[in-house]
Amino acid sequence: MLSFAAGATDAFAFLLLGGVFTANMTGNLVLAGLTQRPGYPSMIVWIAVAVVAFVLTSYAALRMTRAPGSRRRLLGALLLGTTAQAGVLVGWIALPHPMDGLLPAAVLLALSAAAMAIQTAVSKRIEGRSGVTTTYVTGTITSIAADLADRVPQDLPTRLGVLGALVLGALCGSLAMAVDPVWAAALPILPAAIAAVLLATGHPVAPAAPHPDSLPSARLRQGEPDDPHP
Repeated sequence: MLSFAAGATDAFAFLLLGGVFTANMTGNLVLAGLTQRPGYPSMIVWIAVAVVAFVLTSYAALRMTRAPGSRRRLLGALLLGTTAQAGVLVGWIALPHPMDGLLPAAVLLALSAAAMAIQTAVSKRIEGRSGVTTTYVTGTITSIAADLADRVPQDLPTRLGVLGALVLGALCGSLAMAVDPVWAAALPILPAAIAAVLLATGHPVAPAAPHPDSLPSARLRQGEPDDPHP
């Protein structure tokens, strides 16, 4: 659900909020180097807003949810993220189009990036064992390939599900945009709300287990010292 929401959010932000991402910060760093792109100065402002909002909110959300197995804190954080996404919808409906100046778009971008940062923090807390994130998937793809090559057991259904949901969310967001941009702004709210319900009614959240490659026994098998910095 959170991956679907991230795909839909990035589609909306990229196509309607200045051509930048609010979930995929790596993509924004690449866009920052495209100096020949039309509207580059304003795009740099929007990228800076999105990155700063994402980093600061990620820190706050991870601090808020740092207690292992704290379902109440995780649920509270996820509801805050969903509220921020709802703020994007309200702002999009209330503001004139095209938007005048940089400030309105910057506010919506900051809200959207904050929502994605919170969702990323929550997903990290509840599913650190699978090596997945819900807003960027390069690491997930690499983890799939690495564990297949090393013949390490992995949660392949979860990883592949995240990849598929991200693409499906972006596709649905783009299709909704063709009907009415308001639908595209509203789309990420539903899966985030469903994720909150699943979190509230599901099994207790267990502390994330370390990846097998990070265990001391795995490092010793690979000829690495158990403690490289005694």
